[in-house]
Amino acid sequence: MSSKRTADWYASCLSEPANAHAEWQDHGVAVLPLGASFEAVRIPDALAFAAAVSSDRRLVDIALARALEGPVIHDSRGRNYYALVEPGTSDRWSARSPVECLSRGTHLGVPDTTVDRPSEGRPIYWAATPAPGAYFCRTAAVQLLVRIGAARIAEAVQETHQAAASSGLEREVTTRG
Repeated sequence: MSSKRTADWYASCLSEPANAHAEWQDHGVAVLPLGASFEAVRIPDALAFAAAVSSDRRLVDIALARALEGPVIHDSRGRNYYALVEPGTSDRWSARSPVECLSRGTHLGVPDTTVDRPSEGRPIYWAATPAPGAYFCRTAAVQLLVRIGAARIAEAVQETHQAAASSGLEREVTTRG
């Protein structure tokens, strides 16, 4: 991966690209505006973990890299993944909260292109590093991952209710809830 070329591309989101490079140098992350060059689909950890059928961060990162075929940022402090998608995706995005396609008027912390794991004081990293010239995830793949994760969560909730019903606890749970 040519991290310099990729960093230059992301830095070009700013009117002064050198500012992004300075932020990466000083802090390991640059705050970049969304909308003009790229957008980001915010995917909560729980949904990504359900889609990947794992809560092991490394395994989830690998699963997302393979499934989305593009760059993904993880904020372990905020507990969200951000799949980077092409501009205009938000105009066509149909998924509902908590999964949102972030665009104009929003900024995203973008890690230095060499940061591929969290560290002390640096919770934002590339879960799937961007390949040169591959700056976006496939939107259809992101939508599919979201649907799979949501379906697996719904299935787990249904199984919990069925287990409660079979043990006679459902009436007690619904009465208290």
